[in-house]
Amino acid sequence: MLNKRLYLLLLVTFFISILSSCAVTERAPESSPDVKQTQQDPVEEYIKSNFAQLRSDMAVGEGECLARLATLLAIKEIDKRRFYVLTKNKFNSLFVSPETTAEQLLINLRREVLTAF
Repeated sequence: MLNKRLYLLLLVTFFISILSSCAVTERAPESSPDVKQTQQDPVEEYIKSNFAQLRSDMAVGEGECLARLATLLAIKEIDKRRFYVLTKNKFNSLFVSPETTAEQLLINLRREVLTAF
């Protein structure tokens, strides 16, 4: 059991490091009014591209897409487990209806993260 958990932890860490190293980021000047929008674009695009899988991952509080989302949201490594539990426990607040869009999910998720962290 311990070996399986260690293997899964190493596997998740490996995939997160691979996915993180693939991201290209560009920092806008802090005085720019577009800073907030620039920072949200990669997250929103990721949610749109992985919406169905994120919904499944959030329902159970774990998964590769959810781990990548935590990285994109700059959730600290120490807080990631708490973030995963939050998405599971607040699933009905994040997906308020079957018609919840990626944009609505991001708004709801940011609200819940701000409240919890």
